[in-house]
Amino acid sequence: MDNKTLYNRWINAWNKDLSYLDNIVDDHCMVHQARTDGKDSKIIRGPEALKEIISSGKYYFNDSKMTLEVGPISEENYVSARWTFTGKYNGKMNDATAEEGDEVSFSGTDIFHIENEKIRDYWVSSDVVDFMQQIGLSN
Repeated sequence: MDNKTLYNRWINAWNKDLSYLDNIVDDHCMVHQARTDGKDSKIIRGPEALKEIISSGKYYFNDSKMTLEVGPISEENYVSARWTFTGKYNGKMNDATAEEGDEVSFSGTDIFHIENEKIRDYWVSSDVVDFMQQIGLSN
């Protein structure tokens, strides 16, 4: 499988079914992410780590969707893409002032290091400030 196909399966994991990750993520895959929830993204590895990223990313939203904006761009053992996440806020976040049902949209960039046709490392950078403003957690 080429790197672009692999990345499209990542998008399918977000939009359809987490089980897509079982065949595209190395058991030792490490996530490199600064998190706002205080969790250490390097503790869990492999498919379960990426499933946790998706599950926690979607937890506060209904009708969520991940859309490609740029890419995927593949170079040797790396693939990258720019995406936009949209969803309807479900009202479950403490201290957020957004109304339940408000649509939220923010963007980010993924970089995957691929070994043996599987994701070995994952770096993600997202527009957290924009997200927090939309749900009313910052000025």
